[in-house]
Amino acid sequence: MTEKESLHPDGVPMPDTPPAGSGAVPPPPAPAPDAANLPDLPCDACRDLIPLVQDGAASPVSVQLVGLHIAHCESCRAFWQSGATAAAPNDSQVLGKIRRRLQRLLIAALAAGALVGFWLNSFGYALQYSLIIMPVVGALGYLFLRRRWYFTPLGVALLGFVWHALVMDVAGPVWHILITGPLMYAAIYTALCLMGMLAAKLFVYAFGKEAPDDLHR
Repeated sequence: MTEKESLHPDGVPMPDTPPAGSGAVPPPPAPAPDAANLPDLPCDACRDLIPLVQDGAASPVSVQLVGLHIAHCESCRAFWQSGATAAAPNDSQVLGKIRRRLQRLLIAALAAGALVGFWLNSFGYALQYSLIIMPVVGALGYLFLRRRWYFTPLGVALLGFVWHALVMDVAGPVWHILITGPLMYAAIYTALCLMGMLAAKLFVYAFGKEAPDDLHR
């Protein structure tokens, strides 16, 4: 730690804030050794956080996120050196943007997992793969979405119905199977998904484990 840096109360190196009206810009924060495990900020979120970090009002995690991003982003480093004259937003609002971005990535990953299960069930593979994949999708949806847990079974039901309606080859007088068949598969997938969510709920209740707060607020 250099002479220009001080310690945050939680032990994170913080750049010294220059006196008001001095015109000096503090040096960017150095990433902590464990900062590589943190996600990389988008540039707009980093620039929203920079004024807070320079004023010493940002949380330790925000300081590490900004330091990690500035270390490789020349445009944001130039924004830091310019003094970041833009109005500083609320720190919780910026972190809320990051949480929503992570939620969208998680939902996309769960949808991709469900589609893999549909594909395995549709092209000659046994339903036994769905007996594993769908409960896992449901459990992950409950653990990480929590308050929005209902998105998982609803999404699985909708995707399952649309998938089987598209891949089912039915013609002639039995066209109604295009509706009843996909509905049956959607019901099976949803039931398996709910079973996984119930197992996750029991696991949380039994062991007192909570999902990461950053994803389900």
